[in-house]
Amino acid sequence: PLPSPPRCPRPSEAIFGILRDLGGPGGRSVPLPHALQVLGARGFTPAQVGAALDEYEGLNVLQVNPARTQITFV
Repeated sequence: PLPSPPRCPRPSEAIFGILRDLGGPGGRSVPLPHALQVLGARGFTPAQVGAALDEYEGLNVLQVNPARTQITFV
């Protein structure tokens, strides 16, 4: 039998990894419109991105400002 492919991360894990990459080394924040553009180009839906942001905000890993224009890593 063929070996099973490596487990795909949950969408929110993949999204968080991409956001971290966008922040760059020591990056503290990412403009949300830019993040949505990049994530959309990689096939993530706005709903998946929103769910990931909510999840990681709840974990106090990142924060989205009230105007929803900036993601800041905590």
